[in-house]
Formats: sequence, C-alpha cells, structure tokens
Amino acid sequence: MEANCGYCGVPAKLKCAGCQQVYYCNPDHQKKHWKAKHKHECVKPYELTKSDEIGRHFVATKTIEKDTILFSENPLVIGPKWNLADYEQRSTVVPCVGCFTDCPLGQFYCEFCRWPACKPDCPGLGNSNLHGLECGVLRFGRPPKPGDDPEMFFDYYRYDALLVLKCLALQIRNADLFDQLINLESHYNARKNSRYYADTDERVVSYLFRNFLDPLQKLERKEGKVVLKMCDRKTLHMIGGILEVNAMIIPLSNGREICGLYPMGCLLEHNCMPNSFYTFDCSKGMKLTFKAGRDIQKGEHITTTYTHSLWGTQLRREHLKTNKYFACKCSRCSDPTEFGTFLSALRCMGIENEPCGGFQLPINPLAEDSDWKCNRCPVQITHDQVNFLMSKIGEEVDDVMSRKSSVKEFENLIHKLQNFLHPNHFHLQTLKHSLIQMYGRFPGHRLSELSDEILRTKLKMCHEMLTIIEVLDPESFRLSLYASVILLEQHAALIELHKRQNSLTASNVKDALSEALQSLVRAKNILRNEMGTLQGKKLMEQIESALENVKAQPGTK
Repeated sequence: MEANCGYCGVPAKLKCAGCQQVYYCNPDHQKKHWKAKHKHECVKPYELTKSDEIGRHFVATKTIEKDTILFSENPLVIGPKWNLADYEQRSTVVPCVGCFTDCPLGQFYCEFCRWPACKPDCPGLGNSNLHGLECGVLRFGRPPKPGDDPEMFFDYYRYDALLVLKCLALQIRNADLFDQLINLESHYNARKNSRYYADTDERVVSYLFRNFLDPLQKLERKEGKVVLKMCDRKTLHMIGGILEVNAMIIPLSNGREICGLYPMGCLLEHNCMPNSFYTFDCSKGMKLTFKAGRDIQKGEHITTTYTHSLWGTQLRREHLKTNKYFACKCSRCSDPTEFGTFLSALRCMGIENEPCGGFQLPINPLAEDSDWKCNRCPVQITHDQVNFLMSKIGEEVDDVMSRKSSVKEFENLIHKLQNFLHPNHFHLQTLKHSLIQMYGRFPGHRLSELSDEILRTKLKMCHEMLTIIEVLDPESFRLSLYASVILLEQHAALIELHKRQNSLTASNVKDALSEALQSLVRAKNILRNEMGTLQGKKLMEQIESALENVKAQPGTK
C-alpha cells in the first residue's frame, strides 16, 4: 500500500509503527514529523486497562496486522542473570562488569572496584547505565588478592547479586526511574514464607550487606549523609521479588544471557498461545521491541508467553504459579488434549495390564490435584501416581540430556518411554529433537552411514514434530529456532534420500529435492526474527549454505 508522506507529501511506503495511519518517504522525515507534530497525535492501536482477575493488561482498540511493531522501550536496568545455576556462579570465565563479554577471572579489573573486566579501558566501565551504576557501592568491598584460596573469589564475586545492587543503586542516578522500578509487582508477602525468600536472603541480601552495604551505611552515619535512602533488607527482598516476577532474559550475541527490567514489557498478559513476541537489539542498549505475531482483532488482549511452548500443561502451570504467582486458565491449559497434540498424555495400561490403546488425560486440567482418566476405557489414575511417574521419567530424560550420551542411549530411552507416554509427549519430543541431530552428525551415524530404515525414521520424526509445532505455533514466532533445526535436519535426510536415487523412481527423486528446498526456504523465513541471537545467526549460515548446495543439484528449479 502506498500513500503520501506526512512530512513532505511525496508518495511513500514507510508506515508509522504506532498508529499505522501516517506514511513517510524515508526515516529522516519520519523523525522530523514525530518531533514537530506526530508524537502528540500518534494513537497506539491498544490501550492499558485493568481487571480484578488479571490486573493491568493491554487490549487492542482496533485490528492490528501481523508484524506490526506494538512498542519499543529501553530497560530500566540490565545486568547478569540474578538466578545463576551453581556451575555458572563457579565458572572461571565471567561476564565483564562493563559490557558482559566473556573474560577470565583474575586477568583484568575495573581500577576502582576491582571487579573483573574484559580490559582496563572497557567503555562500559564508566557508562552510568552499565557498570557506572553500581561501581561506587562495590568500592566498599574488600576483594580477594592473587594467591588467596580460589573459593574466596567465587564467594566474593557473586554475579547473581549484581542485578539487585544495580536496581538499588538506580535511586542514586535517577530517583524517578527507581520509583518506577520499586512500584512494579514484587509479591513480597506471598514470597516471605517461601524457599525463594530464604534463598534470596542468604545468596543476595546478606551477601550485599556483609560485603558492601554495611560499610557504606557505616560511612553514611559517620559523615551524616545518606547516599541510598532506601536500603534495608525489605527493600532488597522487594527488588528480588520484582526481578523474579518481571525480569526478562536477554540472549547476547556471544551466547551469554543477561537480565533486564522493562516497565511496559512486564505488563503484557501471559497466554500459552500468545499473539505477540519480542526481540532485543543489542546494538541499541538492549532495546526491547514487541511485535504482533499474528493478526490481532479489536478487543483481544495483547499477550505474550512466560513459559516454554513445548512444555506440558502441568509443567507450564507449575512454573507460572511458582515464578509469576498466577494460575493460567488459557484455552490451551483448559483443553486436556492441548488442541489435539496430546503433549502431556500418558499411555493407558488398561485393565489387568491389558493395554486398551487409549491415553490417560487429566479430568480437570485446571485443577492441580486432578485425577486422570482414559479416553477409551474406564481406568483412572490418581494425581499422585501421575506425579510419581512424571518425576521418574523427568529424571531419566534430564540425565540423558545433561551428559554426552550415545545415540543408542537416546534410542533405548525413547523406546522405553513410548510404553508409558503418548508418542507426542513433550519428554519424547525433547529426546527426538536431539536424536534427529545426532542422526547424521555422530561417528558411526553419518548420513551416508544410516540405514534406509533409520533415514526414514529421522524423516518421520521431523514430520511429526513439525505437525505439533504447526498447531502450537502456527505463525512460527515462538518456536522459530526449534522448528528451523527440524527443517534443516529434514532437508539433510531428503538430500541423502536423493543421493540413493538408484532405488528410487525419477518422480521420487524430484519430490525429495523439492521438499528439501521448501524446508530450507521455510526455515530461512521463520528465522528472520532470530538474527539478534548467536544461535540464530549460526543456524542461518548453515541454512544459506545448504540452500546453495540444493539449488546446485541437477533437477532443482
């Protein structure tokens, strides 16, 4: 569609992302028109409203087209993840306090606070939005010296406490932004008697007071001057709750993850079948941009998801209740079959161990203690039985996934679990997603070494997984990386099938090449919003290379 530029009147195609009503011939005229007039006129296609049940949320005031930019915003604060796993906290390769690039612990430091940096003159060290925010407080610490017990380094340089300190220090630089931050939802009272509160008390709050805040407050009393007006244990616990509920994970181009707080981003309502998605621009201060993942109709709530789309209902709802303090009642969670995918279904053992061919599903998927009932016979199992089985299966899957397991171990576990789970069960999908990549890459299982049967099995698994994704993410904006890997592996199996053309008809050969090409084109298309991640960039390189090879094949148009 083309209209006239709102600034100069010439034909234009660039549209205002906010109101979708005004067009521009170039970005410069858009900026000039915004400053001169449009910022006072631009009406967003949604409004913020509030209800007793879900609190504040956005509702579309008119139809919003797919890929429309809903809003962009800069973070209130960014920093290392505040919930690091133990192996991450005890790593000798740490994020630079200035720019978050990897650096060896003990090589370079900030000259003022002595926290590890990638180089002494890292630009982020003096940036008031980055390390400059907390450096003044960290100077009150007493860092370990070379030659000290290595454990002292891990105990002192606690990166999982830095983000809380950054939030606290925001009141020094910008009191208004701190007020905005501290008024975000923390669920302080709900957390107070939980294990998360106890963990935060020792891991973050006590650590910060012991090393930095107690010495700071001692100086404040001596000088009769207050630097941090709000600096007590409750405030730090409130910040911990705010981060737990609202912080967003930001994937960096180096593969590391950090956290950020975004005042508008955290207001979006959760839905397990969301209609919007977000990306981060690492080149612009981690700016967050939300886009419509599909057409959104007038009156619809604008939603995103705070859990994994390929987790089963029980796991998703447990995660949301534990970390976000609400019970999801969306259409997917309300459907025992999860829109016919049976992602959580268990195989029914039947009566007297005579399988009936049916599957066990929760009678009421929104009840945490719901019993399960077969969809074919009268057999029911209790909530406790389901939990016990899933706990044991989860442990086995985690064990295989966490170590360098062989192809045979994956095959055996899949074969075993198929006796208890629906073929589409999310635990089986996890294992199969790894196995299709092992088929063709592991020694003894290169593509040319695979039997015809294994090659067909690989293709079958790819088709089955893509069928599930088409139901749960039909517009390909939530599972784009996951789906692109499947499409790349599907293409590889089809090309190998083409190479074995002696046993195939000419028609089959042509079909295999055509499907392989379609797989790569689709993968390239759905990866367009993942170019800000290292994984997305590497995957795109593989896809581009594969596309060139397929197009060079005889018989490819």
